[in-house]
Amino acid sequence: MSVNARTYDYSMSTVQQRAKAAKEAVNSGKVSHDDFLKLLTTQLTKQDPLNPMQDIDFTAQLAQLQALDEQISMTKSMQALRLDMQLQAGSNMIGRYVSGVDKNGEAAAGLVTRVVQLDGNVYLELANKQQVEVNGVANLWNDSNSMSQEIINSGGIIGMWVDAGYDSAMQPIQGIVEKVVIQNGVVQMKLYGGKVIDWDQVRELRSPTEGELLYTYPDEVRLAYEEAVKDVGKAAAGVNEKGETVSGMIANIGIGGSDVYYVLYSGDRIKAGDASAELREPTVQDYADSLGGFWVEGLDSRANDVKGVVIGAEEDGGGVMLVLSSGDKVYFSDLTKIRDATGEEKQAAIEDVNDGDADGDETPATEG
Repeated sequence: MSVNARTYDYSMSTVQQRAKAAKEAVNSGKVSHDDFLKLLTTQLTKQDPLNPMQDIDFTAQLAQLQALDEQISMTKSMQALRLDMQLQAGSNMIGRYVSGVDKNGEAAAGLVTRVVQLDGNVYLELANKQQVEVNGVANLWNDSNSMSQEIINSGGIIGMWVDAGYDSAMQPIQGIVEKVVIQNGVVQMKLYGGKVIDWDQVRELRSPTEGELLYTYPDEVRLAYEEAVKDVGKAAAGVNEKGETVSGMIANIGIGGSDVYYVLYSGDRIKAGDASAELREPTVQDYADSLGGFWVEGLDSRANDVKGVVIGAEEDGGGVMLVLSSGDKVYFSDLTKIRDATGEEKQAAIEDVNDGDADGDETPATEG
């Protein structure tokens, strides 16, 4: 008897524990309607015949079951209502243009072609096959012109540098955006040079560097510029834009229309590739003539920082050195800054040179 009693006590304890767990689970929303019904049935079949469940307890559990039924029913109704509202909203967007973020977290924009339901959520499928959740739509337009114009105005995309990865030949797809267009409901960016990329191909969008601005020019101009850059630092002679014969060292390269120019330190421009243009390696005198009157900063032969106005040039074993009005000398190859000297800086340079003569010092000579 004692063995049966102990077994019976253990069974009752287990049922009570399960009943308590069932109530807690119901309250926390972790038990389903079927689970609750099974637990209640088990509790009724295993109750103590000598001490059956009181009516009030049974009624309370039935009330819990009813509440659970109502909660489940309400939840299902709310979910169905939510899906219906999203499906209706999505259906109203078919044929219109939207922007947002797709399922992969990528920027998406384009024509809505259909509505799909996946994993309990409603998505808009665009013409480029990207899918944007209805609740995640950021912008909505009635036509492609409104969309493209707003994208252009709000994002400042025109003139931005864009990288779209590589093409089938593993050549980089990149350049500067010339304009935004809509083709068959897909947002596309036309780059300078003729390449066209879809919105969803973009990997990087940023402001262009000075060198990247070359991509705004036709390929033939860009290639001519890249060739002309190799001549920077050489001495050139030719006819400038006024028809005058000029010469000097090439400071940089410029572009005017479809022409590429050598820009001399004097500011004169000679058309690159012109038959009259002559190029050669500069002499020490070329350095003195071209850079005389410029303000420079750089390192002297002892790696000290020096700066001042250039009044001449000379050469030693380390290369061409620019002679400054202060008497310091700086290697041309070690310049860190160069610009036109102001009127005050030029006047101070003249006074430095004159003071040097007055003290019996030699004026820094220019070697030819």
